[in-house]
This record gives sequence, C-alpha cells and structure tokens, in this order.
Amino acid sequence: MKILMITPWYPDKLSPNSGIFIRSQAEALSSEHEVVVISVKVNYSKFGLYSFQIETSWHGKVEEHRIVIHRSLPLYNQLNYWFIMMRYSRKVLQKFKPDVIHASIGYPGAFWGWLLKKVTGRPYILQEHTRVKNNFRSLFHKKLTLYGLRHADAIVAVGKRLANELETLLDKNVRVIPNVVEIEKFKEISPAQDSIIQIGFLGGMNTPVKGLDILLTSLAGISEDFILHIGGTGTLEDEYKKQARQMGIEAKCRFYGFIPYEEIPLFMSRLHFFVCSSRYETFCVALVEAMAAGLPVVSTRCGGPEDFVNDINGLLVTNENADALREGIQKLMQTCQMYNSQAIKNYAQENFSKQSFLARIDKVYQSVMR
Repeated sequence: MKILMITPWYPDKLSPNSGIFIRSQAEALSSEHEVVVISVKVNYSKFGLYSFQIETSWHGKVEEHRIVIHRSLPLYNQLNYWFIMMRYSRKVLQKFKPDVIHASIGYPGAFWGWLLKKVTGRPYILQEHTRVKNNFRSLFHKKLTLYGLRHADAIVAVGKRLANELETLLDKNVRVIPNVVEIEKFKEISPAQDSIIQIGFLGGMNTPVKGLDILLTSLAGISEDFILHIGGTGTLEDEYKKQARQMGIEAKCRFYGFIPYEEIPLFMSRLHFFVCSSRYETFCVALVEAMAAGLPVVSTRCGGPEDFVNDINGLLVTNENADALREGIQKLMQTCQMYNSQAIKNYAQENFSKQSFLARIDKVYQSVMR
C-alpha cells in the first residue's frame, strides 16, 4: 500500500525533536508500506513575500519532503502558506500515487487532507495529537479545521479523552490509536541502582502545560534525599531554575537543557522512576519511553496517561495538586524497587510497539478503502 503522510510537525535541523513520534509512525509504516512524508512549517525568523525552502531526504525507507515557508504579511501569510503547500504537494503527487492520505494535526492537516482528496480521489484519515481547540488560533483556522475534520473518511485520536472531545465537537465516531514508541531503543536500559533516589522529568518549557512548577513545589516539601533530572528547554527555563533556588532545592535539581532524541535512553538510565506533572496531555510519549526502559512512573490525571498508567507500572494522582503529587512521589520513593521492571517493559512492548501500531492503523486504512 502507498501512504502519503502530511503534517506540520516533523523533525528538522531547527527542531530535531519536533513531531518525532510522527516520524516513528512513518518508520513503522515503511516496514510494510511505501511511505512519503510532506511536512510544512513557517519560519517566523525570516521574512519574504514568496520565500520558502524545500528539503528532500530519506530516513530509512521513508521519503521526506520538508517545506519551510518564511513569514510574510499577516493575511497574505496564510494565503501564501496554502498556495506553496498545495503547489508542492501536487508536484509530489505527479510521481507518487497514494492509496491513502494520512494527515496529522487538525490545522492544517484536516483541510490539507481534504484538498488532496479532491486532487487524487483517494480517502484521507486525520490523526489528532493535540487538543482540537489548539487549532483555533483565529476564525479562519477554526473554519478550515472543522471543515476538514467533518469530511475526513476517518478520525483517529492518540487518547480516549481527546477522542471524547472530538466526538462531542463533531458528533462523529473517533477511533483511539496510541502513539508508537521505539521500544527497541530502550531494550538494554534498566532502573538506576544508586542509593539516592533519582527522579526524571522531560518536557518543553515554552508554556506551563508540563507542570514543572507543580513538580518543584511538591518536591520542596520532601525531606528525603533525591536528585531531580530535568530535560528540556524553553522560555520558562530560567524561571524554573529561580523557583528551585527560592525553594531551597537547587542542589537537588539537574537541568540538562535540550536532550536530543537519541540520548533519551541514556537519560532514562540514570533514573529510579519518572514523573509526568502535566496540566494536560493528549498522550505523553516520555512516560511510555520511561516504561520502555522498565521504570515505574507517577503521573497526574491529565488526560492521555489515564489510559495506560496502572498497577503494573505506577501511580496516578490528582491533577494540578502539588500535595497529591508529593504523596505519589513519596510512595514511589519507598516502593519503586518493588516494581517488576520486565513486566513494565512487556506492557510497553505489547501496547506501544511498531507492531501494535501497525495492526491498529492498518484496520483503519482498510476500512476507508472499501
């Protein structure tokens, strides 16, 4: 089968971890199908009325096309964006004739998929990875997103809460297929053996959604020794460092900054357990990566993690509640070494491997091609 994947999120030189899970999906699909990816983004640091860059490459068996459009005038910017995106998409379609179009992210993915269906006559599915309201940056964005979603041949969400939000909004059935995680990268990793408890956190710091402020507040109330390993960067990083200093736990925090995707297994190998303190998650890839390394986890009830954090692999605690998170962390500090690391790894393998993803997504492809 020939699959055309279209997405605004995809790794590139400027953002090497952006949309890495979509590339993992493409990689998984390429083991059984012919896969071409077109990604598009706006580079807001460069200006040009009709200025863009095209980069083509191969990642294993996946043919990749990256369109980077330079920002221009406000209204013209969106028209220019769609014109360049569609013009190049049609160029790719002159050589590649897909059986299915697999679009990601409501804007621009849903409407982009609909337009390409008109060009090719082939069905399109939309896989959503973010809250649908995040696509509604203006009335223009909202209208195109909703139109594309309502006309999709199938909609897939990465978690049950996200699926429920989409079904309520669209009055349309939404299937749940979790993200694929490259389980094999963590095969040789096992929990740390240090006497001092090692706790891990990974997340972007451009917004407070990952809840690092909540995690630092919760840890400030713990008297036992621990080290918190913090991976990620963003505009709020200095603010979080200041918070750790003001709360007297600066010496217990290790800020690593940006961690390349290939170094995440090494990061996980330093830990006894991993924490997701997010205010909202549609999925949370980092939690599953921790499980793939055999680590128990503690997570807030923030959406996606509620689908897969259980007695085998960890604890769920009340969302946006530093006291509840502190209690969960203290419990894992006492019990983390009692968890069966291999059982945690097996759970990750059974539910989030490439094989698991392929079995689920192929059923969706077959259903829309009938």
